[in-house]
Parts: sequence; structure tokens; C-alpha cells
Amino acid sequence: MANATTEQYRRIGQGFCGTVWAAPTNPSAIAIKREDGGPGRSLYNDYRMHRTVLMNLSPTQFTALVPACHQFVNHDDQTWWNQQLAMFPEDFRISCNILVTERIPPFPETVRTNIIEKYCPESLKPSIESIKSYVPNQDCLIRPYLGRRRRLERHAKYRSFSLRNYPLHLDQIVELELHGILYARIMAETLAQLYWNAHVDANDIEFVLAPSREARAGVPPTASMQSPVIGEHSIWILDFDCCKDMALSQSGVEQAVTAFYRNDPYYPRPGRENTMDQILWDAFKTQFLEASAIILDQESPESLLPSLWVASVERLSQPGEAKHN
Repeated sequence: MANATTEQYRRIGQGFCGTVWAAPTNPSAIAIKREDGGPGRSLYNDYRMHRTVLMNLSPTQFTALVPACHQFVNHDDQTWWNQQLAMFPEDFRISCNILVTERIPPFPETVRTNIIEKYCPESLKPSIESIKSYVPNQDCLIRPYLGRRRRLERHAKYRSFSLRNYPLHLDQIVELELHGILYARIMAETLAQLYWNAHVDANDIEFVLAPSREARAGVPPTASMQSPVIGEHSIWILDFDCCKDMALSQSGVEQAVTAFYRNDPYYPRPGRENTMDQILWDAFKTQFLEASAIILDQESPESLLPSLWVASVERLSQPGEAKHN
């Protein structure tokens, strides 16, 4: 077991499933997810679905990156816990289920500074230097919300400004001249592969912008984008604990459509009046159908499912239609 002088794991995030930690000696190498959050979430399902996605996602220039999935550790694995328990702070020295994955690299200080200086609320500007030096803001990942714009609240009072899973809304993506259309195409291609290759409904998965992974021999390059504001970056996907197996059938399509609307607003939305919304949905729809046509045998009944999925998503975007969320 680690001794008292050993540098401990550092908490880098927290979700409904539990806390997330990074290794101290090489913080860019692994992330450790603990099942110490709300009831009803399963890290074993996260592990199972994560492995399914990795085995079935075919890397192309339009697929998101997926972290490597290293190990699932049961709460009663005495060998692992005897070695690792003391690496956690005292309040977290309770064994639980663990998932060890590749850590998605956070954005560097220059990017964090750009975002803070651009979007820190006026009411917090007197504390901007403290925000820049706040250690948890080093764990900066960005959620690209192609399906939502910010609400302008002139007199809102903000208590904090966090860069952990920072929500970057569509109006900000346009303002920063980021690659919204390419983001839409990557999300669409990734969903098509999740549905028709992995048979996974993508329920509650998370898309994030983050620095690109270093090139690997034998692995096709994925879309890597440049920006003066956030530098070189890619889209990654993570958090598969709510995903479920999906049948290639009408009921499976309904399951996937429900998951689409239940998720955070990463995806473009159909039926919007704004021109940029329409452009993004058209790009998403075209990529989704093209990718699906490559995956599915066009002589099989399953070849009709992608069009059924699109029609259902578009129908549910209309006023008065229930989205099951």
C-alpha cells in the first residue's frame, strides 16, 4: 500500500455516477472513475458499453475520438485496493467499483485564458485573476452545444465561472468562428456508427472539444481542427453508463430518437428558423444518411432505418410533439 508521503490522486471532475480522478505522476495518462455517486448508475455498464463502442467504431476523418478503456475494478478486488486505497484522500478511502480509462487531455493555459477573458461575466471580472489561477479550471473540456444558444440575462448574478465541461453554445461557436459544420458532421457520423455498427443507443453520451490525441501508427487520422482561440482540437465522446443495447428495428429507432432528445443539446436541431441552424441540421442529416448507407446493406430491410430515424427526429421537432424527455 502507498505510504503517507505518496502523492495522491487529484479529483478532476464529478458527475451523477461519481467522482473522477487523475494519477499524480502522469496526469495526462489515465482517468479513474469511482462509482460513488447517485443510485441507479452502473460503471460496469459504462465499461461494457465503452468496450462495445471501441470494438465497433471504425475510425474515419468524421468520427469522434474515444478514450481507451483500460480496466474495470470491482469494489471487492482486494489486490487493487490494497495498492491504491491510500492514493485517495482520506474522505474517499472507501472501496467501490472503479473504471480506469485514458484521460482526455485538457486544454492548456493559453486556451483557458482566452475563454476566461472572452466570457467571464462582468460581475466576476474583479476576480478574473483568481479564476485564471483556480486549480480546478486546469481540467478544461468544452461541451459544444450546436442545439442551443445562450439566454441573455442582463442582470444575472454569477457566483462562479468554471471551465470544467464548459458549455459553448451555438452563438459562441459562431462568434469564435469555430468549425460548427464539421462538428455537426462528426457527431452525425459517430451516431450512425454507434447505431448501426455498435447497436448502441448513445443515451446520455457526452461530446467534448479537447486537444487532439498524438498520432498513432496504423490508426487513420481523425478530424483535427485549428482555432486561434482554442488551438488544435478534436471531438471526443465519453460517459457510456446510460447507454443501452439497441435492436436494428423500428423499436430500436424509437429508442435512439428518444435518447437523441434526452441528451444535452450537442446536436443541431431541425425545424429552426435561423439560417445557421438550418445549415447545421442539413450538414448533420446529410452526413448521417451517407454514413448509414455505407454501413448498412442497401438490399436489406435495415437500410430503411436511417431515413425512419431522420423522419422521427424531424417530426418531433415540430411544436406540440412529445419528445419523451
